[in-house]
Amino acid sequence: MAISIQTDALVAAMNGKIAFEEASPDALRILAPFFHEDGDMYDMFIREEAGKLQICDFGMTLMRLSYKTDLDTDGKQKFFSKIVLNNGVENEGGNLTMFTTYETFFTDLMQYQIAVSKVSNLDVLKRELISNMFFEQLSAFVSGQLGKTYKNIRQHFQPTNESGYVVDFAILDKQEKPIYIMAVKDSLSALRATSLCLRVSNLGLNHTSIAVHDNTSTSSIAKRDQDALTNAVDKQYTSLMDFESQAENFISRQIA
Repeated sequence: MAISIQTDALVAAMNGKIAFEEASPDALRILAPFFHEDGDMYDMFIREEAGKLQICDFGMTLMRLSYKTDLDTDGKQKFFSKIVLNNGVENEGGNLTMFTTYETFFTDLMQYQIAVSKVSNLDVLKRELISNMFFEQLSAFVSGQLGKTYKNIRQHFQPTNESGYVVDFAILDKQEKPIYIMAVKDSLSALRATSLCLRVSNLGLNHTSIAVHDNTSTSSIAKRDQDALTNAVDKQYTSLMDFESQAENFISRQIA
């Protein structure tokens, strides 16, 4: 089937920053300045489908993703489906497609390449999302569940007059011995927690410190940083789940 796509109109829509080459008898490869981390250009094509212009990738994006990760869990499948849906893309048996027109080609291609970028980096985005959710879930538990018992809870609390020392959460119901709760997901946050605990102790300020680890994080904590944290903090929980199931008993004993 002969290709009847008016490429000149599409090039004009992109201010000349695009070109095309024949990929098959009925499809053109889109040569645009969008690249994967390894330098390969995004696999994007345009063809006529049911009398309409359609941008697609012929399954190449998901094939590249399979080299790094599989969509082998409900969580990954839902995250992938959300990316596709939010960017106006259809998943036709692995082929990511989007209908377009000559008038909307510029904005549609921009949106399509965003979807390709997010899908290509789905494993990274998923980890970042989970990591962000850790702090949100910790915050929800502290303000929600613990907030039922303790009425003076502060977030981003500064225990000294020095701006460099900030506690993620502070329970201040017992002013003479506050409870400091710190989220730890990598070496940097471990060092911050260690530094804060040491500084507060050096100032002679009575307190109980708790470190809650993000066991979903792929960022490991160096052994020396973990050892320093262990020596500085009063109590550690290896996961948010452990903290949620055990913290109330521990905190109640400290405040009693």
